[in-house]
Amino acid sequence: AATGSAVHRDASVASTKSSSSGDGTLQTIEENLGAMRIAKEKIRRTDLRPVLVRRGAHGKRGEPVSVEANFFRLLLDKLKGTAYHYDVAIEPERPKKFYRPVFAQFCRENYPGAMLAFDGQKNAYTTRKLSDKKAKVVFQPDDGGKQREYTVQVKEAAQLDLGVLKTYMKSNEETMAKPMSAIQCLDVVLRSAYENNPNFVRRAVYAVPRQSIDIGRGHELWFGLFQSALLGSRPYLNVDVSHKAFPMGAPVLKVIGDFNRGQVDQVSGWVQQELHSFLKGMDVVYTNPTTRMAKRMRCNGLREPASQQMFKLEDGTRLSVADYFARKLNFRLRYPNLPVLHVGSTVRSVYVPAELCDIPAGQALNKNNPEECTRDIIRYAATSAPERKRKILDLASQIQYNKCPTLLDFGITVGNEFEKVPARIIDAPPIEYARGEKIPPQRGVWRAEGKNFIVPSTELSKRPLRWRILNLDSYTNEATVKKFGEMLQSQAMRCNVQMEPFDMAKTYVLVRDMRNCLRDIGTLLQNIKREEPAVTIVVLPSRGDAYAKVKQKAELASERIGLLTQCVKGMTVAKKGTDMSTLNNIMLKINAKTNGTNHCISQVAVPPLGRGKVMYIGADVTHPLSENEPSVVGVAALYDLTGFRYNCSVRLQGARDEMIRDLENIVQRQLLLYKQYNGALPERIMYYRDGVSDGQFAEILTIELQALHAAIARVEPGYKPAVTFIVVQKRHHTRFFPQPGCPTEGKNGNVPPGTIVDSEITTPDRYEFYLVSHAAVQGVAKPTKYVVLYDDSNCHPDSLQALTYNLCHLFARCNRAVSYPAPTYYAHLAAYRGRVYIKE
Repeated sequence: AATGSAVHRDASVASTKSSSSGDGTLQTIEENLGAMRIAKEKIRRTDLRPVLVRRGAHGKRGEPVSVEANFFRLLLDKLKGTAYHYDVAIEPERPKKFYRPVFAQFCRENYPGAMLAFDGQKNAYTTRKLSDKKAKVVFQPDDGGKQREYTVQVKEAAQLDLGVLKTYMKSNEETMAKPMSAIQCLDVVLRSAYENNPNFVRRAVYAVPRQSIDIGRGHELWFGLFQSALLGSRPYLNVDVSHKAFPMGAPVLKVIGDFNRGQVDQVSGWVQQELHSFLKGMDVVYTNPTTRMAKRMRCNGLREPASQQMFKLEDGTRLSVADYFARKLNFRLRYPNLPVLHVGSTVRSVYVPAELCDIPAGQALNKNNPEECTRDIIRYAATSAPERKRKILDLASQIQYNKCPTLLDFGITVGNEFEKVPARIIDAPPIEYARGEKIPPQRGVWRAEGKNFIVPSTELSKRPLRWRILNLDSYTNEATVKKFGEMLQSQAMRCNVQMEPFDMAKTYVLVRDMRNCLRDIGTLLQNIKREEPAVTIVVLPSRGDAYAKVKQKAELASERIGLLTQCVKGMTVAKKGTDMSTLNNIMLKINAKTNGTNHCISQVAVPPLGRGKVMYIGADVTHPLSENEPSVVGVAALYDLTGFRYNCSVRLQGARDEMIRDLENIVQRQLLLYKQYNGALPERIMYYRDGVSDGQFAEILTIELQALHAAIARVEPGYKPAVTFIVVQKRHHTRFFPQPGCPTEGKNGNVPPGTIVDSEITTPDRYEFYLVSHAAVQGVAKPTKYVVLYDDSNCHPDSLQALTYNLCHLFARCNRAVSYPAPTYYAHLAAYRGRVYIKE
């Protein structure tokens, strides 16, 4: 199953592919990308008015405590009433790092004495009206780069009423949008406090580390301060520590050695591909071996080895790079087999040897952190709550907001203490197992040793579970697999799942040609399918794309196999294959995938909102890095009354499109499935939507809420279930820190699971709350923010908050509460599985 829960799959991902359902049947794919676009037009308009749910009463249930939030108050008593917004155009187009110093020079020459806050791209704000201007600027970078002429044009775009930032909290108007233009202006002005620091990326500024922290792959770790202006019960500045991998200042030869296990003579294959990706878009300093003159240039990537890369001289002669240096500069390259660097303009053929280049330190590249460095970044970032608070306050004190001339000109003062906010800690629900045995979670975790699954999958099938193990990892030997298989069967018995006895001659699938096993994976899986196992455990190599190949072959109906698999890395089998916790987690997945039910929430803890016939729907859209690839939709919908089993749908749609275009068809099918299993349609639908920003609220209600109602209308005449539409937000920087007297959790001193904040830092006229539902394994726990956009269930805050917290305890893969509700988690995993299906 796509999510690890007990599901039947509806995985329509492409016009040329189809999918196997969770029970092994094959299903033809009918939708294609063209149909996804048409689906937008098919969503019927209703008379629903897309208005945010107004704030009702705050929740009251739970132990009242006080916590600190990483929010500074913004004091706007002296704020100027009007700001002027100007559009800025800078030509020619250059890397964004040049725009700030170029614009600053333009202002010194054309608007002397004026305080302009510039966002580094196209927008500037000031408190006084300026005349439109267009002028040329000659700019020389401090790092010795080439002097260039730029044309800068400034044109008035709008006058902004900044007074709304003080009156917004008192407004009684029903409105969908915050005063976004004023907030954007405030945000840009606040960033002026550090605009002269060249090391800032997006909304964070980074300080040069006192001591380098090498995190491999040519990177070092830098710490910085993130900031964002927000509106709660008053204006705030949200501040947080940020961590980013910066390219380490070093000779390119050293970086090649880091990537290539110390070898610098030559590179090829995936090492060269990774080096190419690392260097592309980065500045390098080339030093002429004869004159010793250094020149900083942008690298476009790697090309052929110096001994093979040819280029044409002005007289038409063609030479290799190595021969050019030997003949023209009297310099013989030490490493002629290393690829050359293509530098400067992409349309010119300028090549320099790697051994003559260095990477300058402190390049603030607008790239995501490399995957290989993420583990080390998390390790260094995972500090205790008191330590994180200390870091934030220390970094913020270095900014000196209240000495910034631009902030003073606008009349903005920034506080220097975290905001103290009221919070509540609600109880975790008891977890129920077979024979009504209940376990109360402790600090977000519960131990289920000796407890049987509520419904073992073999109880449904009335026969022992047939299984196979397919080993695709050449580093995992048969003895290790044998021990793992025996221990897994023992763990299954403890969970009351009856598996066929492990037999090396029968259960274990012998792969005779390990070197070509991935090439032959379809044949291997087809042969296993003939034996009709309920599940096949596939041991994967630690590196490579074996996972994608297995899932594509096993699950896509176009392959006509339809085999349920559980993948485990060979390293896990070798190091943790006899660990009880690891074995238990694997059994949790297997029982759920084969339509069993691991556990449920005890009925005594289910609020009225969650009783009766309720369908929980989670929805998410993941976006590719490339704009040429489709976005992938994942939707998970509950179809049983225990709250455990979900059906997953996967769709493709246009790149970077956040709105789910085929939601009407998806929800209609999910409702019919619910009725098929339960004999009736749900009386209430709780829709948890992940990944939506504040600026998309109006659009998502216009499209997705109306699609929900259109699907409901198609299912059955007169059918009108109550609908609640909740946005789940995780991409924020809000953190909570216990106050004296507040209970703490774990060695890191976090607020306990069940901590809720629904006032002060939340928007006064919205129905929203923060919930810390999980115990952080490392570092400071990140709360999840919930915003109710639509509700005709009349959800009381206490009931909705308890229900949401309950759903965080129903994720099938572990015996611990997770950071957001299970349906949303499954939707995210389903969308990820869709990405796997289309991976080349």
